[in-house]
Amino acid sequence: MRPLTATELIDHWESGLQQSLLDRMLRLLSTACGVDPEQIASLSIGERDARLLQLREWIFGSRLLNIAYCPHCAEKVEWESAVQQLRLQSCLQADVPAARSLETAGYTIRYRLPNTLDICAAYTNAEALLQRCILEVQPAAEPALPEQVAAALMQRMSEEDPQADIRMLLNCPACGHQWEALFDIASYLWAEVHQWALRLLQEVGLLASAFGWSEKEILNMSAQRRQLYLEMI
Repeated sequence: MRPLTATELIDHWESGLQQSLLDRMLRLLSTACGVDPEQIASLSIGERDARLLQLREWIFGSRLLNIAYCPHCAEKVEWESAVQQLRLQSCLQADVPAARSLETAGYTIRYRLPNTLDICAAYTNAEALLQRCILEVQPAAEPALPEQVAAALMQRMSEEDPQADIRMLLNCPACGHQWEALFDIASYLWAEVHQWALRLLQEVGLLASAFGWSEKEILNMSAQRRQLYLEMI
């Protein structure tokens, strides 16, 4: 896995305007990891998001500025966090087992962790998502696992793939209401890429007009050098 160049990132942003958020993230990681998007889609959700978090740190640094709105009074809540606070698992895990096992309540279950394809197929149906990830059950459970067994399996999956569900406990300074907010690295990163791309295109336009350079020449400059030239204008 490697950082993306400014040219690669602006190209992904442009093509991503016509894509779903999921496709944007899969293609970003595909380029960064040097593999097909299908291989990224087969990663567990936690490993995929751990890689997105690492890519975000390479592009924009370790500080994250967060905004949420209180569900009780709609007050805007802002806070800062660090990538390290959100990193719960490595983005490059070695020898990750494809199949895992759980023994509970007399059942032995072979399963795998949910991936992007599973989420797409069963986004709002937890039972269907679970069934997609179960490889084998002994003794056979028809039509579905008992509720307590399914709950134990979902808990185990969550423990083994912690990056897949990042939640922040927030407190509203206006009304004192507390709630949990889900942190979605995919939508957060795309919002940052979008704003970055708009600013970069403005810089390219100014520098091209002032110095006659091509877009390629300007994008190949470091951000620091572009800023120095902008200060000369």
